[in-house]
Amino acid sequence: MKVAVTGRGGAGSWQMRGEQLGGAIGAHVQPKMQDFAGFDVVVVVKRTPADLIARLKASKVPWVYDPIDCYPQPACAEWDRDRAILWVRETLVHLKPHGVIWPTERMRDDCDPFHRIKSVVIPHHCRPRAAINPIRERIARVGYEGATRYLACWENALRRECENRNIEFVCNPAELADVDVVVAFRGGEWSNYATRHWKSHVKLADAHGTGTPFIGQRERGYIENACGREFWAESLTEFRLALEWMAERDVRAEISERFREKAYRLEDAAAALRGFLEAA
Repeated sequence: MKVAVTGRGGAGSWQMRGEQLGGAIGAHVQPKMQDFAGFDVVVVVKRTPADLIARLKASKVPWVYDPIDCYPQPACAEWDRDRAILWVRETLVHLKPHGVIWPTERMRDDCDPFHRIKSVVIPHHCRPRAAINPIRERIARVGYEGATRYLACWENALRRECENRNIEFVCNPAELADVDVVVAFRGGEWSNYATRHWKSHVKLADAHGTGTPFIGQRERGYIENACGREFWAESLTEFRLALEWMAERDVRAEISERFREKAYRLEDAAAALRGFLEAA
């Protein structure tokens, strides 16, 4: 089967779902493709430029949509559940893909409750070849990966709590293994129905892959892929409890071992995608 993977490109989700996952199944990977002749199926990741979709439909080649983070942000902050679902359903009716790759089970069940569209749920894989966390004697560094604007009101609060415990708060460390605990919080306009229920679990996936203890909010993507050793925190009180629970090295070592056993790797995602495309 000859597969092409395309989209607008540029975003981190394109790198993982386009370049890495596409490469792992031996696909031709190219943003903004012009010619689809000779391909058996095309996967479009995230954004759907009108001219690209027009060329794709004119080619008559079957195509599959990966709508990871496709909704407009932060505009979706004003949407309730019904409005968010309506936006995705209207988008699918307009695009008419032959199949869909959902990032979470909740997004699939919200947007296609009767599973009428041929689809598969494929979570984010963990970062390939990332260093394993050595699990140090004490928690000296707490890390966050991503743009700090997504933290909103959480940023100063987390920094303050860490400083009170003589812990360094680090944003975007060179390696996730360089921190003792990783956090995943979303605040302000960046926390809404779509982001809380349809975002992939990429931060937790990387924590699993590196064996780095994790504290985060109860987002659906995280819950669907949890192994039972994560600590959920929706308040500073719960964040404090998490740090206390993880203070002992033996506790963090046990978390790390379980995380690495649970890790959803590139080869797992590739097998799921390849199986879906071959059956579609």
